[in-house]
Formats: sequence, C-alpha cells, structure tokens
Amino acid sequence: MIKQALEAREAAGKPIQVGFVGSGRMGTGAIVQIGLMKGMRTSIIADLNAERAVRAYELCGYKADDVVVTNRLLEAADAIRKGKPVVTQDADLLPQLEVEVIVDATGSPELGARIAFKSIQARKHIVMLNVEGDVVVGPLLHKMAKNAGVVYTVSSGDEPGLIAEYFDRYTGLGFEVVAVGKTPTSLGTFDRYATPESLAEEAQELGVNPHFLVTFRDATKTMIEMASISNYTGLVPDVRGMHGPVAGIYEIPELFRLKSEGGILNRRGVIDYARPLKTEDGQIDFLRSVTPGVFLVLHTDHPQIQEDFKYFDVIGKDGYYIMHTPYHLVTNEIPLSIASAALFQHPTIVPEKGLLTEVIAAAKRDMKAGETIDGQGGSTLYALNDHYHIAKEERLVPFGLLPGAKLRCNVKKDQVITYDMVDLKTDSMLYHLRQLQDAGL
Repeated sequence: MIKQALEAREAAGKPIQVGFVGSGRMGTGAIVQIGLMKGMRTSIIADLNAERAVRAYELCGYKADDVVVTNRLLEAADAIRKGKPVVTQDADLLPQLEVEVIVDATGSPELGARIAFKSIQARKHIVMLNVEGDVVVGPLLHKMAKNAGVVYTVSSGDEPGLIAEYFDRYTGLGFEVVAVGKTPTSLGTFDRYATPESLAEEAQELGVNPHFLVTFRDATKTMIEMASISNYTGLVPDVRGMHGPVAGIYEIPELFRLKSEGGILNRRGVIDYARPLKTEDGQIDFLRSVTPGVFLVLHTDHPQIQEDFKYFDVIGKDGYYIMHTPYHLVTNEIPLSIASAALFQHPTIVPEKGLLTEVIAAAKRDMKAGETIDGQGGSTLYALNDHYHIAKEERLVPFGLLPGAKLRCNVKKDQVITYDMVDLKTDSMLYHLRQLQDAGL
C-alpha cells in the first residue's frame, strides 16, 4: 500500500516533504534512500556541520550550488516552496516550515526530546532514530502527539522497528510470542566495563568513534533498544539486564523456553538478546548466528501448525520455533516509517503500554563522591533494564538522565545508581519532560 500511495502523491505533484535533523551516517543513508523514491522528498536538513548536510544532498544528485544554506526562516520557507534543497544550522527552524515529517537523527536524547516536543507542538509527524530519548520520555511524547493529531514513532529499519513489525505479524496470526531479541555483532566480544580508552585502538581500526563502539560493546545500546520494544509489545525482561546467552539459530528456540522445559526462562513473554556464536578461529559465525539481525521465538501446541512447521523446515521443535532475519537495514528502511506516518497516520513502534521497562545504570568502576558521570558510551556507567515498577520502588535513576550528574557519595563497581546518590542536571528538556511524565501529565 505504501508504494501505491507514494505513487499517487508523486502523480499529484505533492510529495511528502521531509526535514532531517542530523546528517550523520544514519541520516545520510535515509536521505540518499529517499532520493531514489517517488512521492517523498527531503526538503531541509539541519546540521551544525553544514558541509556534511550539503554533501548528503550531493549524494542524491544535487549540485552544491543548488543547495540553499540559510538560518533565516523566510529564506528557507521560500526555497522549500520553490522546490530547492535547504540546509540550516538551526534545527528550531524545521517545525516552523512547510514539512510534513521531521526526522530526529541526532543520537542525543536531550536534543531529540526538544526536537520531538517542538515538532508535536507544530503538529508535525516526528520519526525518532533516537531510541535513547524514547525510553526516557516516549510515553509522554506519544500522548502529546495523539492529542495533537500527529504521529510520534521510533523508526523502522533499526532493531526496535524491525522486531515490532515481526511481533505484529506473528501475534496477528494468533501465535504466542515467547521471546524477542537481537544478536549484535559487537557482543561477540562482550565487555561490560569497556571504556573509550580501552577501545581506542580498535575504534581507530574500525573508523568509528570510540564512544559509539563502547555503547555497543558494553550492551548499553541493547538494553535501551530492548526496553523500547518492551514498551510497545508488553514483553518484559525475565531478569534484570536480561539473560543474553551465547546462541545461534538452533540454540535460541532451545534456550528461550521455560526452565521446566529445559530452557532458561522463568516466564514466557520476554525481551532478551543473544550473543553470536564464533568459529574455531574466533571470528563471528554469521552462518549459524542471527547476527546482526533479530529473532522471535514462537510457541504453539496445535498439532496441525506443528506439522506445517515441520513440513516447511521451520527451525525448532516441541512447539518452540524461531523466526529471524540475519540483518537489519538501519538506514534504508527509515523512509517506511516516514511514509506510514504521513500517508496512514500509523506509527511503527511507540510506547503503547506506557513505561513497562526502565533503563537503569550501574557503575563500571569504583567512583568517589564529587565525580561527574559521563553517561552513554563513557567510562563511568553501563546500562541495564528492569521492570519499571521495580525501578520505581528502588528509586533507580533512568539512564538517560544521568549524563552530567555529580555523585553525592562513593559508589562501588556494579552498584546501581539511585536518586539518593546523585545531583542531577535539572536544566534540560529531557529532565522536565520526564518530570511531567512521572506526574502523570
């Protein structure tokens, strides 16, 4: 339906006008993909690095001289009306312009919260590549968007969106979902205590920011993304931080079942992850692992369905089966969420269940009172996730609120961070939105 609806918009000369905040790897990939599509157009890109944003347009076939670079509202609005590509360093311009959908591709929870808030106020659909912000204030933003008659959604393509689409497909068919998860390549070398310093050499070899590598290696990214999935599906962590066994496509349906049935679970209906298998020479076994994709474990007692699955060579037995994809197109499928929002007012993944799972933080090392916490991808904290009601009872601080906080007391390695231990930065949009959300507004 998306294809036909986009073609109709193209034929009518009314493509979906899209604005991007951020033109890094994810933003640029999606912008280039849109450049190949009918019925959708990137109208404006906001980025402090204007040259990078212009480069994204060049990759779509524009000439640099064709791009209007401006921080002036009227000039940007005039250029968009004339069909000219626009670059600005002022992200606050976008909600004021004639665009239908704004995409937050910043990766900053604080900036993402501000962009989403202002977009919703201006009655623009907002697509978040920023799962980090969603797990802190997503329920409030979703509620605000519904009241404003627009869509707030986390994007397709990345693991949360892909798992949500799988979940909808198989629960729609009447299957019980026992577990959902992802198998990141980075967790082939799982290191809860990784720091930018310890991974500096490897990051340089890979050509990535060491903070970026840390957030994958210490499983912080996994904790955040699976919490987002929980708040959409209603599935929850079985234990704090999930299990995360080393498992491939044949082991996953054997492990993700109840303990009484030979598995590792205390209950059905969980979020989790698996670490990839390795070959004899220590490399990731991409053939037998789900890596870098996602999986669902289904359960059915029905003998006819079991017979069908046996006939179709579905992996699994005893009523437990795996459905998986060995990849996720993190940039290329973002336009699907843009189209779903603009054409059908349909979100890809939102915290429909409220905050069921909270992302919390634990110390990577012993720390002293007075130290400043550096947050995601840093050297002070790693993330875990747990049931929201448990986090609330134990007064555990949401991970996303901790960057820049100062410790009031000494903290031991692996100790979880409570509100009593820290002085939080209270001058941020993210903090104030979370206060409103916690107050039930």
